[in-house]
Amino acid sequence: MGNEEVKISFYPVDLDFNNQGTIRIFGTTPDGKKICVYDNSLKPYFWILGDEKIKKKIDEIKLDDESEILNTKVYDKNYLGKNVKAVKVEVNSVKGIKSISRELKRLGLEAKENDINFAKRYLIDKEIIPLTLSEVSGEIINDSRYDFCIEGEVRQSSRDFYDNLKPLVFDIEVYGSHGGIEKVKNDPILMIGLFGKDIKKVITWKKFKAPDYVEFVNSEAEMIERFVEVVKNYCPDCIVGYFSDGFDFPYIKARAKKYDINLDLGLDNSTVSFRRGLGENTARIKGILHLDILKFIKKIMSGSLQLDSYSLNVVSQELLNEKKKEINIDNIMQAWDEVKDLESYAEYNIKDTELTLKIFEKIFPNMAELVKLIGVSMFDISRMSYGQLVENYLIKKAKEFNEIVPARPSNTSIGERMNITYQGAFVMEPEPGFYKDVAFFDFMSLYPSIIITKNIDPGSFNLERRGYKTPEIINENGERVYYYFDSKTEGFIPKVVKDLIIRRNRIKEILKGEKNPLLEARSYALKTVANSTYGMLAFFGARYYCRECAASITAFGREYIQKTIKKAQDGGFKVIYSDTDSLAITLKGKSRKSAYEFMDKVNEDLPSLMELELEDIYPRGIFVSKKNESQGAKKKYALINENGGLEITGFETVRKDWSLIARETQLKVLELILKEGNHENALEYLKKIIKDVIERKVNLDKMIIGEQLKMPLESYRQIGPHVAVARKMKAKGYDVSPGATIYYIVGNEKGIIRDKAKIPNECKDYDEKYYIENQIIPCVEKIFEVFGIKKEQLILKEQKHLGEF
Repeated sequence: MGNEEVKISFYPVDLDFNNQGTIRIFGTTPDGKKICVYDNSLKPYFWILGDEKIKKKIDEIKLDDESEILNTKVYDKNYLGKNVKAVKVEVNSVKGIKSISRELKRLGLEAKENDINFAKRYLIDKEIIPLTLSEVSGEIINDSRYDFCIEGEVRQSSRDFYDNLKPLVFDIEVYGSHGGIEKVKNDPILMIGLFGKDIKKVITWKKFKAPDYVEFVNSEAEMIERFVEVVKNYCPDCIVGYFSDGFDFPYIKARAKKYDINLDLGLDNSTVSFRRGLGENTARIKGILHLDILKFIKKIMSGSLQLDSYSLNVVSQELLNEKKKEINIDNIMQAWDEVKDLESYAEYNIKDTELTLKIFEKIFPNMAELVKLIGVSMFDISRMSYGQLVENYLIKKAKEFNEIVPARPSNTSIGERMNITYQGAFVMEPEPGFYKDVAFFDFMSLYPSIIITKNIDPGSFNLERRGYKTPEIINENGERVYYYFDSKTEGFIPKVVKDLIIRRNRIKEILKGEKNPLLEARSYALKTVANSTYGMLAFFGARYYCRECAASITAFGREYIQKTIKKAQDGGFKVIYSDTDSLAITLKGKSRKSAYEFMDKVNEDLPSLMELELEDIYPRGIFVSKKNESQGAKKKYALINENGGLEITGFETVRKDWSLIARETQLKVLELILKEGNHENALEYLKKIIKDVIERKVNLDKMIIGEQLKMPLESYRQIGPHVAVARKMKAKGYDVSPGATIYYIVGNEKGIIRDKAKIPNECKDYDEKYYIENQIIPCVEKIFEVFGIKKEQLILKEQKHLGEF
């Protein structure tokens, strides 16, 4: 079949490149065949600011190594708000970009865009969106690893997106605790669960009475080999895990190394590669997308989810309304040794994979829309921060606007930037109280709107004191200053952000008349990138970092929110709370219509694209004070909507560093107060719970507290109960690395709290004094304080007799 000319359509799934600048694309055809494409149509290049004289200077340089300049040409470009001449320097290799840049720097010529990943450069310049139908024309290459292998040039042929990715979820259960991988040399993997659209399997190496989906092998080594075999035979487009970058793949890698097993999962039979950077592990498989969805959820979705824990169980409850199988995973060692109840652990294992797949399917539209918008692979999208999303989007849009992208900052620059601060957002601390008819307002995309209307951009920042003038700013030296931004020529970043906002507004109008999950995901992607632009400008490691820009955005933000507060007060409303871009008011007997009239009045004076929205009017709401203070606690309030649903912000109801009994009590107290409009029944409920605790009517499981280890055990000087328990666990052979959550119960023995803290399955009884005084009462005392009830009034006679308070 050599030299046969063909044209094949396919969806690009993954790509890499070699030093010669040949791009290798792995993909899937519409009928499910695997394809590998080699495309060498793009030469590596970078830019040098300069005209024909500079071009001539570049052409005359002599190079000592194998690097070679292939071509130079002068273009008209834009760079940080200026029209410039720039020389495009094409070279013969990817490494040549760096070596030739260094040579030119000796001549006083600073290279631009020499730090952009070549695979990303290829996607941008060729205008190819990963997972979007493309076409390759070229010659067939004989390679049995793929259904098709072609050398030719690729172009995107339509907007058809590959929505039917074939996922395979995996999850492991290991002997010992799940705190990390320090004990990986000693603790074997016991089970590997695999789940997909047409696969359900747990592989393990001890025989027991088990469901049909359990497959038995003779050893851990055989289990790992079988795992590799199953993955290769299944041939997924993506392998999905939950914390698989940080736990599952590193653990499998270490155990495979012990047995000299090759983890050759790549489509090209390459092994799983690992990279560590900025405190994170990354596991990559050539040709197959490895998606650790925990990273995407924590980095990108956390802003909307706002969970205190991102464990699989908590996220499953939030997104799916489902829970993990309830089982004490700490007992897996005993179960394994005694070959007892292992079927329950197999069910636990497969349930984790099933939940992970459901979460993946739930969030896939959001990930897909970000791939379409940013133009990078889903592997990258799943691991990017907000700032990285924005920066990569700006790099993509730079080509469209003929912009040269600034370089990444040096370590020296980053260090200098880290020490510079500026004024942040305006926050009005709430007045603690129980309120009726609470209206919450939000500025729709406040900071993006400011960027657009005030033309805030590093290139439009004007030292000549002309253009848009900011409100007064106190700079890092304590001086009162004003910044100015060009009001005549629209900056690159404002152009890009305006396009995002306009596109999102169009989608929002469509969504008013219909429910469309695809458009909702697209709106989410546009909003995510637009709202993250301010943070990118403020981030010390960003290419487009500009402290003056960030300080100006917050200054304008403070001005708009303060003017809105004054208008509310002038209109006879009581302003309870305000934070950055939102405010809460009470109607004080006014009609709902008055809230809308206030909103319309504010919007009349706002610039185009900036709009105040009414989030909702809540029949009742409670705002509490700070711990040990009378001042209001910001971002700590609870509301009830007209449908009876609770909206709780900042309370302990979902935090695992509080016991379940404390969290449940707090939630029920809030529910009773908000639904009934008074505190009487809530107080009676509290007293009943305290009585139950004293009389030992509360299950031990509800007393478990979880706290995370922030550093190695030996680094702790103050020994809290979780550290004391972690030390006990370490002595028993548990892995207790930093990042592990340590669960404990405070037992009913004499001594200080840390001495009474027990591993849950070793605790027989709880200390009622501790749980009432340090868990339940602290969770509710600020709520009852709103009604004038002091902590002492929450105490039962039985407690006083115990001398506990």
